[in-house]
Parts: sequence; C-alpha cells; structure tokens
Amino acid sequence: MGNGIHISQKSKVRRHRKKAQQKIEIISGKYVHDFVIALTFNSGGEKLTRVVDFLPLFQQYVKGDNLKYFAPANFKKFIVKNGNIYWGKDEDVIFPSGMFLNKSDSKGSSEEILYVI
Repeated sequence: MGNGIHISQKSKVRRHRKKAQQKIEIISGKYVHDFVIALTFNSGGEKLTRVVDFLPLFQQYVKGDNLKYFAPANFKKFIVKNGNIYWGKDEDVIFPSGMFLNKSDSKGSSEEILYVI
C-alpha cells in the first residue's frame, strides 16, 4: 500500500546573500619626495592615507619606453582616476588600487598596504 515516503513537489530555495566586498579605491595622491607619494584610499566610506614608495614597483614593472617616468619631472605628473594611479596620458604605467593590498588571511579580515614607508 503506502511506503511512508513523501516527496514534496516544492523545493526549498535558500537565498545566499554575498557579503558586499568593500571596494578600495585611490581617491587622491600627493607627491612627497623621490618616488614617494601619499595616497588617500576610500574604503567603505572611510578615508585612509598611506605613504607609498613606488621605487620597488617601478624597478620591477616599468620597462622600455616607459623608463622616462623614472625622471623626477615625469614621475611627479601622476594621475589618479577611476580608483587607480597612472602615468602618461595614454596610461603608460598604471597601478590599480588592489595592487597595494595584501590580504593576510583567507577570510580577508585584515589588510595591509604594501610598499608603505
């Protein structure tokens, strides 16, 4: 007769809400000296200012025709736009804001700015 098993036609739908990831953007920069720029970041409505030494980044990533940005007069002409920092009207050298962040654990609960003085 009956086997005592009932299968529901309605399935339970669970709606998982992804935690909104805070987008961290560079909102301004101020030349300090040599290859050092004080960057202001927007992180979830909070403003954080950190002093960043770009020399290690330039030595690692800037090559070829873009070596002209090693000259102090050209280095000072950086532009902060769309949350990134770049040099040259055609964005010859660009560093996204995410490049300066290092999540120290898998949960991402603490963040650290790289190349900070």
